[in-house]
Amino acid sequence: MNLTEEQKKGQEVFFRIISEAWENEDFKKDLLENPEETLEKFFGRKLPIDKKIKITDQSDPEYLYINIPVKPQHVNNKSEDQSEKSPVDHKSGHRMTDYNSLYNSLQKIKK
Repeated sequence: MNLTEEQKKGQEVFFRIISEAWENEDFKKDLLENPEETLEKFFGRKLPIDKKIKITDQSDPEYLYINIPVKPQHVNNKSEDQSEKSPVDHKSGHRMTDYNSLYNSLQKIKK
C-alpha cells in the first residue's frame, strides 16, 4: 500500500519531532511537559489539529514499548476483504496506513 502525500507529510513531521527530541534534551523535556506549546514554538505556528497531544518517553532501552492506536473503522460499502486490507479514516476520507507499510517506512529511516 502506498502512502498518500498527506501521510508522507505526517511521517516527516513525526520524524522531525523525534529527531529533535533525540538530539536536544531541553526540547524533549519541554515536549513532555507542555507538548502543544513546545510544538507550536518548534514549527513557528499554531497547530492545525483539534485533538489533545499526549507525549510519552519511550526511550528506555530496557523496555519494549507497545502503543495501542485507535481501532480503525471499516467502510461498509466495500467487500469485507477490501475493507480489512485498506481501512478508511471516516473523518478525512483518506486510507489509513497498514502495518506492513508503516514497518517498511520505519526501516528506511537513516540514523
